[in-house]
Amino acid sequence: MASFNQKIIIISGATASGKSQLAVDFAKDNHGVIINGDSLQQYQDLPILSALPSQDMQDIVEHKLYGYLNFNEKSSVGQWLERAKKIIEDIWLSNRLPIVVGGTGLYLSKLVDGINFIPEISVPIKIKAQEQFLELGFEQFKKKYGNDKIIDKQRLLRACEVFLQTQQPIDFWQKQPKQKLFPDAEFIHINLALARETIYQNCNLRFAQMLKTGAIAEVENLLKKNIDLTLPITKTLGFVEIEKFLKQQISFTTMQELAQQKTRNYAKRQLTWFRHQFSEINFFAQKKLAYDFLEQKIKKF
Repeated sequence: MASFNQKIIIISGATASGKSQLAVDFAKDNHGVIINGDSLQQYQDLPILSALPSQDMQDIVEHKLYGYLNFNEKSSVGQWLERAKKIIEDIWLSNRLPIVVGGTGLYLSKLVDGINFIPEISVPIKIKAQEQFLELGFEQFKKKYGNDKIIDKQRLLRACEVFLQTQQPIDFWQKQPKQKLFPDAEFIHINLALARETIYQNCNLRFAQMLKTGAIAEVENLLKKNIDLTLPITKTLGFVEIEKFLKQQISFTTMQELAQQKTRNYAKRQLTWFRHQFSEINFFAQKKLAYDFLEQKIKKF
């Protein structure tokens, strides 16, 4: 067996591009272990709607960081990186190949390029930030702690917490040199960039199949737990539309059409994002071409 020490494969792509199946095919033939690089596939409660790899896939090759969080848990990019780092190191020790698969570009870019160090935020500071948000209201809070890039509540709260903790604005820390998790690693990053119309068609077909195989029941069961609708899991594509359908606010047809449109829009943003965020990335319009490229790279080791 070849030595895979310090090699990390990344398979990225838009939703419904087929990257999970490509990862399984390649891992099966090359002593690989698949690591989830999708923020919403960390949750166990919506396996159909979040397109978790099937049990058949997981039986073929080992999968890590899929479906391990409960619906009410949160996971930051920093926490994901910490978990992924330990897993990658363990995979190397077993002389296997880590294959990170996903469409959450922020996770993948931080894995490759590193992160800015920001001091840990204490619980009292987090409480104080929440209190200030409630006291000031969104617009005043944004004026005090936000900037042109920070426009949503969670990121505003984060900016406030950092300032209260360190007395420095968050962009001060973001401008500091990044700390790489794997400074000596060789990343081999391929992006499965199918034709846009093919991905859009895949998005439509996949969501229709999700509805047939239990996605509505998944959402219904989760809603029975009286969940906070601001939790990260509710950002799973299709969740909001199915919730509205269950509350009889929209018809089945409208629900399906809106969810499919949102999925296509998300895929479009992913396609654009991957084109501009990585300096070392190899794009392939066909799975076989991507597979052959990875095989060629691995044979060099």
